[in-house]
Formats: sequence, C-alpha cells, structure tokens
Amino acid sequence: MPITKTNEQIEIITIFTINGLQPFIFKWAGKKFKVEKVNLVHEQKQGDDKLVYFSVTSENNYFKLVFNTNSLKWFIEEIYHE
Repeated sequence: MPITKTNEQIEIITIFTINGLQPFIFKWAGKKFKVEKVNLVHEQKQGDDKLVYFSVTSENNYFKLVFNTNSLKWFIEEIYHE
C-alpha cells in the first residue's frame, strides 16, 4: 500500500464527545472526506505542544490526522492509498 507523507494544514469538522474530540469530515486536496472509522488514537508531546494523532478510514483510504492542542490546528500527516 503506497504511502504519501505530507504535513498540510486541513479544514476539519470535529465532534466533541464525553470521551474527547473526534474528526468527522475533513477537506484535503479540494475534496471532502467523511471519517468512516477511527482506527487508533494516541498522544505525543513535541516541545510545549501536545499532539493527538488519529488514524482514520475514509473511502477505502487510510489517513493519519494530527491535532495540535496548543494552536488548535489540524494537519494531515500521511495518506495510505489502495
């Protein structure tokens, strides 16, 4: 499965639940993707920033999305294509 690495800021609609935040729909490369499944969530410190990583499935593709809790910005880090 080919991997595309990127670090592009993206627009995203996020759902806030009792368990925390969850990506719902994001826009990348001029297209909207609905998150069908959150496969994995983990956190990592990077200096003063806390990053929350979401591995998600949408339209038979897998994406690694990153939320920076200090800047409140979302990024797409990796795309796994079928």
